[in-house]
Amino acid sequence: KPPAAVQSATHQQHDVKNPLPLSKDVLNTLSKLRVNQKQDKPPTAQYNPDQGGAPHGGGSPNSTANSGLSEADRNAIGAHVRPCWGIDAGAPGVQNFSVQLLVTTDASGTVRQAVIAPASQGNMGDPIYAAYAQRAVAAVENYQCATLPLPSNMLGKVNTFLFNFTP
Repeated sequence: KPPAAVQSATHQQHDVKNPLPLSKDVLNTLSKLRVNQKQDKPPTAQYNPDQGGAPHGGGSPNSTANSGLSEADRNAIGAHVRPCWGIDAGAPGVQNFSVQLLVTTDASGTVRQAVIAPASQGNMGDPIYAAYAQRAVAAVENYQCATLPLPSNMLGKVNTFLFNFTP
């Protein structure tokens, strides 16, 4: 037989208020009716959408704003970020690497987040590749290169771009 439980010095006994079985109290009767009543219609609560976006904004959740960029715009962004990026040229295999980043900008075109895209996540087990990818993230987030030269039609809203870094 196990020993009896020892109560702590701060233990308080709370009375559980169960209704008496034959009570004629109106609240007791209503309480019993609510418990025993079957639900005859589905709940009316509605799903709360994530903050920050339109509930039915449309578009693909996996799409990026790259399609809104002309080739000249893409070249200008690449030329703007390139001075902040460097590779370890002596690292074995680095010339064959390629990393994709998902880059989110604020309404002014300044980078607010850069993460390694799911397509490139599988290679992160290789420490040389991981260092290569982190250099790409650091280049995009570098204060000297973080304000991207976006076209005027992309300013004033949050954008997510897919960047591809190759040596």
